[in-house]
Amino acid sequence: MLKDIPYDVIKQDKRAYEILLLRDQHGNTFANIAKEFDISVSRTVQIYNKVKLKQIHLYINHIAAVAEDESFSQIKNVYHSAYECYQDWIYACAYLEKKYQDILTAYRDGEPGMPAQFIKNLPPYKSKLSKKTVDRVIELRDKKKASFTAIAKELHLTQAKARHTYEMFYHKKVLALINELQKKAENEEEKEAIWDYYFKICFSSKKRYDMLTQK
Repeated sequence: MLKDIPYDVIKQDKRAYEILLLRDQHGNTFANIAKEFDISVSRTVQIYNKVKLKQIHLYINHIAAVAEDESFSQIKNVYHSAYECYQDWIYACAYLEKKYQDILTAYRDGEPGMPAQFIKNLPPYKSKLSKKTVDRVIELRDKKKASFTAIAKELHLTQAKARHTYEMFYHKKVLALINELQKKAENEEEKEAIWDYYFKICFSSKKRYDMLTQK
């Protein structure tokens, strides 16, 4: 049987937990939090990410421990599906809080989760975006020059999901174009050189696509 872990373990690192609360509950910027604790912004982000992932693990473990009809792997799949939907672990974590509200509220025993308004404003869960939605993301970005924030707002996505959708659209096209180039290569070394030329430098998928199509 899966061993439950008390939620209080998240408070063992007092500073990390305070950073979590300042970010999640009060919406403080990482720059302001860093200033308050007299540490660098990058260190603040690192601490936050670590404690947030710990919270997610505690949630998954606890839900699996008390749920009668869902295993640990099933709960992990719920989380990973939520992450695929939102492309942001803060939103995926909030989705767990929404889906398993009673279980997690009792588990935290008075400690706060994400603010109620944040949970209320979660974009709708979608296991997969329709072609129409993907096409609209591309249209808004390429033709309307819309920001990912604006795209997310119109299509009820997270900003991270809007960006990811755009990048993956062109990434798939890039892979197809490179595959065609590699078919014409005379040997494995030439195939590898083609791959390295387009992927060793950190370009966006759209930039690689433009290079391949000479736009």
